[in-house]
Parts: sequence; C-alpha cells; structure tokens
Amino acid sequence: MKFLTSIARILVGGLFIFSGVIKSNDPKGTGIKLNEYFDVFAADFQVKQDSVLIRFSDHMGHEDSSWVNLNIHDSAKYLEINNSAVQKSMVENDADTTGASMDSVYTTELFVVMDGNTLFQQKYTLKTSEATHTFKLYAVSGSDSTLLDKSYTIASTKKLEEIAGLNVSPLIKDESIFVGFFRALKPYAVFFSVLLCVLEVVLGFAILIGWKPKLILWTTLITIVFFSFLTWYSAVFNKVTDCGCFGDFIKLEPWTSFFKDLVLLILILFLFIRRKHIVPLFSKWFSINAMCIFTLMSISFAVYCNSYLPVWDFLPYEVGNNIKTMMTAPAGQRNSDSVQMVFIYEKDGVKKSFMLNALPKSEEGWKYVDRKDSIIIKAWKSNIHDFDFGKRDEKDVNIKDSILNGHGYQLLIISTELNKSNEDAWEDIRLMATDAKANGIQVYAATSSMLEEADAFSNEMQLPFKFNNADQTLLKTMMRSNPGVYFFKNGTVLGKWSSRNIPKIKKLQKLMTK
Repeated sequence: MKFLTSIARILVGGLFIFSGVIKSNDPKGTGIKLNEYFDVFAADFQVKQDSVLIRFSDHMGHEDSSWVNLNIHDSAKYLEINNSAVQKSMVENDADTTGASMDSVYTTELFVVMDGNTLFQQKYTLKTSEATHTFKLYAVSGSDSTLLDKSYTIASTKKLEEIAGLNVSPLIKDESIFVGFFRALKPYAVFFSVLLCVLEVVLGFAILIGWKPKLILWTTLITIVFFSFLTWYSAVFNKVTDCGCFGDFIKLEPWTSFFKDLVLLILILFLFIRRKHIVPLFSKWFSINAMCIFTLMSISFAVYCNSYLPVWDFLPYEVGNNIKTMMTAPAGQRNSDSVQMVFIYEKDGVKKSFMLNALPKSEEGWKYVDRKDSIIIKAWKSNIHDFDFGKRDEKDVNIKDSILNGHGYQLLIISTELNKSNEDAWEDIRLMATDAKANGIQVYAATSSMLEEADAFSNEMQLPFKFNNADQTLLKTMMRSNPGVYFFKNGTVLGKWSSRNIPKIKKLQKLMTK
C-alpha cells in the first residue's frame, strides 16, 4: 500500500503541476475558456419568457398570424399600423349597355410592423371613394391573456396611422439571480484564471512533498470535483468543446477530459483515505519555506505571462510558423468530409434504414421519413482557419493577401478592443510604425472596434496608419496582449511582441538581416 500511495502521490502531484504550469503560461487563454463557461451557465439559467400570438383577419377572408417572443427587458410592445398612399387609377367598365365607360379604382397596401419587422402585409382595392375595408388585430399571450382585440378601417379618404400598445410587463418572468452572477464574473476571468492555475501548481507540489496532507487533500478533492463537473457538463451537453485542461498544448475532447478527471478523482480519493499514512519528505520548517517560495514563483510566472506573452507559445501563430503553409492541406489530405447518407423509410409502422444506392421503390409501400448523415472520414482541418481581415473600401489593400503572398516585410498591429488597450503602448507603436514606413516596411492594423471609433482613436494618437476590422476571436487567438505587434516576411512570423515591449526599428532591422 505504501508503494501504491507513493505512485498515486507522484501521478496526482505531477499532473496537477503540469496542468497548472501549462495554464499559467497563458492566463488570458484560460480566462477566455472561463468566460465560455460563464456565458454557457448564464444562458442555461436564463428563464424562458412568454410569447405573444398576434392574429390578423379581415372581412374578405384574409387571415395570418405571427408569434413574437418576449425578453426580460420588455415592458410594452408596439404595433405600428399604417397603409401606403392611396393610388387612384381608371379601369374600363363594359357593363353599361350603351358602351364602355371608365371607373375610378383606389388601391393601397396595409402594413403591421413591430420592432422594425413587418408582421402582416395586405393589398386592398377600393372600388369607390366611399368604400372601406375592415380588418381586426387580436393579440394573446402564450398563457392565454388577451392583450389586444380591436378592429380598424381602411378608406381611400383617410390615411391609417395608428400605434397599438401591448402591455406585456405582467408576462415578464423574473430572471434567475445566477444569470447576473455568472455575467458579473466575466470581467474577473483572468484573475480567476491566475488563481486556479497557481492553486493547481501549489496543490501538486504540496502533495509531492507531503505537506499538511489533510488540508491539501481536502482542497484537492474539492478542486477535482469542480473540474470533473465542468468536463462532465461539457461532454454531456456539448457546450464547451475544449475544456482547456492543458491550454493549447494538448487539445482534449470533452469525454476524454472527463475520463481523465475521473481517474484523477479515484487516485485522489485513494490518497484521501490514506492521508494518515502520507509521510512528509522534509522537515516542517523546510516544507513551509519551500511552499512559500514555490507559491511566489508560481504567482510570479503567471503574472509575467499575463503581462507579456506566453513563455512557451503553443498557438498556431508562433514565431517561425509560415501562415500560408499551415493553411494549406498536406498532400493526400481531404479538403472536405466524406459523408455517408442514410435514408430512413417506413412501411406498416416499421422503420428501416437504406443506403443511397439501395433505396426502396414507392410502389413497394415504403414512405420516406428522414435522412441522417454521418461523417466517415473527417477532412483535414488547419489550426488556422479564420485568418482574414476586412477591407475599408474596394480600393483598400487586402491585408490577408499582402501577408500571405506579398514580398518584403509587414508589420501588423493588433488591438482587440481599443477602449480596453494599454494606452501607454501607443506612443511606442507610433514611433515604431513611423520608422518602419520610412524603411519600406508595410504597416497594417486590425481591431474589432467600430471603424468610426478606430479612426477617431488613430487621429487622437496621431498614428501613421488606419485600422481595418477583424473578428475578435481571431485577434484574441493571434495576440494575448492589447495592443500587440506581429512582424511578417512572406507569410512567416519573424517576431511578436506585447504592449509592454514594443520593438524599436533597430530590432526589426536586426530580424531583417537574419
């Protein structure tokens, strides 16, 4: 049992340290993953609100209906009812026995609009100036509360412009407090990321040296139960497809992550049962000092990686990678999935599956029910699949094409959200970009902020470039700093820097000579 206990200590402690260090290497990446969980939990706790059925009918037999979903912020909904300008035209009337004559005809179109969406649209013809058409609007909630029951008249002599208010406040259900709770955690995702990463490392080290086994194993047990719940939730509900257990270093499928945590849980339970038999490796004084030093080192490492960039870059945009090569499928790899179509037919209450080349004939009594597709061979998928940047106008340069296929050197300045960027970095970026342009280096910039905001920001900071738009997910994947800088040559990443160590032109020139 002593041998098994030692093996369990090494496995649990080593894995906790490895997992914690890998995640501490990229705290912002772990924070992004935590935000995914916060969003999922907030969405799952959201209360499903009532809906309103709005019906339209007129005396000519026209009928239509539309469902409108309510949300937590609704107190009233408004129906805008109006008709287009009445058009008068002359049509021939040959009913008169003395000869053909001309009659006046009035046409108009009715619109019923809610929240900018047209719910109903109906064209009417009025054969005389005194003619009218009557229609009715009826609104009822999903819980059968009548909100509107009113008739309206369309006439050629008067334009219809009315607004019908629906008081929906009694139908709105109170939101769960957990929705606000999980949304409130989002701004602190990186803080929780650092906390969890350091906790993992410290717990793993404490288990290895046998420091305070009762306290440590209780904490470790609670931690692994928490992680097991997250991975189980991801696997069962397919909410977060990558738990981020080992950051971007090792990608695990949800069920693989769960079974990994299940094995860890069994080992930790074994250690918990054997906690009285765990012998410390060092003296009490040495262990306390070792724990303090190890904790400070873990915190320092996580804070450093959060302030700058990951020490070990496991992202696909690491220095030395050629983006174009990574986006190109290797020889012999499929560009699309190989899909097998299975057709389901029914006869005499019995359902049966058929392949495409063996479908039953209709005269045999089989009726088509459904089709299910299954992937036989998955297509090759690059780690870089969304590398693209918007153009400001048709004459604007294509940044993606310039980086992948252009010649020479390119600087790419990235800022996910300008209003959340490190303002102290922009003066260094301005000087770097100005010098780079003077040395024939192309300078581009990308942000997910609105272009109007970006242009105002660029003018305020006197930046020698304009921003283009890009997807925020792409920018967060490329750069764990806001702002940050990339340096390319022929699609190859020569360098990348965080906002705290923006390079001077001499640094770029040195890279150009290699």
